[in-house]
Amino acid sequence: MVATLCLGILRQRSGRLFLTCLGVSVAFFLAAAQAGLLVGWINTNTALIRHAGADLWITAEQAPAWDYGTAIPRQRIYQARSTPGVAWAEGLYMAWNIWQCPDGKRINVEMVGLDSGYQGGPWKLAAGELGCVRQPETVIVDELYLQTLGVHHIGDEVAIYGIRARLGAISRGVRTFTAAPHVFTSLEQAIRYDQRYSHDDITYVLARCEPGADVLTVQEEMRRRISHVDVLTTREFATRSAKYWMLETGVGVTVVITAALGLAVGAVITSQTLFATTQENLPHYATLLALGFRRRTLTAVVLGQSVAVGLAGAVLGSALFFPASWASARTPIPLETTPLVYAALVAVSLLTCVLASFISVRTIFSLDPVVVFRQ
Repeated sequence: MVATLCLGILRQRSGRLFLTCLGVSVAFFLAAAQAGLLVGWINTNTALIRHAGADLWITAEQAPAWDYGTAIPRQRIYQARSTPGVAWAEGLYMAWNIWQCPDGKRINVEMVGLDSGYQGGPWKLAAGELGCVRQPETVIVDELYLQTLGVHHIGDEVAIYGIRARLGAISRGVRTFTAAPHVFTSLEQAIRYDQRYSHDDITYVLARCEPGADVLTVQEEMRRRISHVDVLTTREFATRSAKYWMLETGVGVTVVITAALGLAVGAVITSQTLFATTQENLPHYATLLALGFRRRTLTAVVLGQSVAVGLAGAVLGSALFFPASWASARTPIPLETTPLVYAALVAVSLLTCVLASFISVRTIFSLDPVVVFRQ
């Protein structure tokens, strides 16, 4: 009976129902887009850490984020390799540098130097081979930044700190949110380009545990053996980097505030839209009150309508969000989501609808059917 009443009242004004669902879907899309920007921003921030294939990272003490590592001795690689339970350990160089385009324009870049196993390098290539970085004065950049860096084809040449650099391969999907594209080369060549590190310096040590070895146990043993460094799991290092950019810089705070405002605005739009729909259907509820319907039944009717509209809005909003996410896949910061985030968005949308329905119920219960019929 409740379902029949819900559908009957909603279908009385099909045009209004469509507009209501459209309003809720726009609110859902707005909230999903802002949350998607936050997720995409975090994924972009931590992509190189997550795709490196390492279980543990050795960094300088209190290194705030991937982008701001400082030099540590190369000896840390051999100390990590000698730790029980470690399958392999490699060095990684990372520092800011100056890229000079063929037209003379200078651009800040994040130079990444790869060891012999290429761990921490690009995980997908659009052209060329990863091993090209072993060739002298050869680099890899991402296809998203070819125009920015003034190169277009493999073999194009530029200068880095006055030293020749030849494009040897093109990566795909290696984004940056700092406006400084990543440039990959060999560890030795990166130090030569940098001219600040000594030949015995690196920035990070990446280590992989042997199959069956407990990562936390290996981490503790590594901390005991290696002093004056931080030994972090991949998850811990990614979290530290994301927290630094999110909480300690204006950029991250802006993204978080924008995402929160998106959720708030979406909730307000949804509640106001549903409340307006309830107000238009007051004569129907007055009739049900006059016929002696229980308050519990009327509450279930209004709640059912709100949930139905909320689900329809979530479906329509998803139909807008996922194409937008696909379209932004090749932009510097794409719209991304996870099953947990998406489920939370749907739950928030439905919760907003339910709360709006309870506000509407209070209005219905304060009705005087006689006054409504006179009007």
